[in-house]
Amino acid sequence: MNVLKKVVKLWLLVGMIGLAAIFVLLALGYSSREVEKMDHLIISALTAYQPGELTRLFIWITNSAAKTNEWLSLLAFSVLFIIWRRQWLEPVVLTICLFTTRHGNFFLKDVYERERPSFHQLVEIGGYSFPSGHAMISAGFFGLLFYFLAINVKRTWARRLIAALGSLYILLVGLSRIYLGVHYPSDVVAGFLAGGSLLLLFIVLYQLAVFILWHERKN
Repeated sequence: MNVLKKVVKLWLLVGMIGLAAIFVLLALGYSSREVEKMDHLIISALTAYQPGELTRLFIWITNSAAKTNEWLSLLAFSVLFIIWRRQWLEPVVLTICLFTTRHGNFFLKDVYERERPSFHQLVEIGGYSFPSGHAMISAGFFGLLFYFLAINVKRTWARRLIAALGSLYILLVGLSRIYLGVHYPSDVVAGFLAGGSLLLLFIVLYQLAVFILWHERKN
């Protein structure tokens, strides 16, 4: 037990459970009057000014987290780690994370069946709205990708830069979904919560796998 505590940080487990719990609370109350009011206030603020340049930027950001680019990002990451760094564990964990996050989002959408907002969509899209797939995958899959990049650089400033850029990217993906009118803010928050919970889960699993492999080599 003491060894396990050294390998897996307590805050990771607490954070994972906490994010999942908050997601459940939001899932139970996203149709409440208070949440709907907050959704519309945020939508009004984000869509009050929509110049063409900003719209094109947000379309580019939202497309960068689309399905095709997820797989391209996974491929590039895998080539980098397997060929250049001779590491296979990170690509395997990241691949499992992508499958889990994407299919987990499909499952949750089918459970809640929330219709998308229909009053100011700037792009056409089908399917259900809750939770946001882009937000969930950016937090879960891309969050784990940035985590792996960060822990594999030696300089502290480089780690902080990767963490900052990764956090900014994830936030902008979520904002793009609201700005483009394809999600309510509560959809995006729910996606971040679900994806963040999966991110912490896969960090825990990765750390356990690293410890197990290290222990086997040592013995």
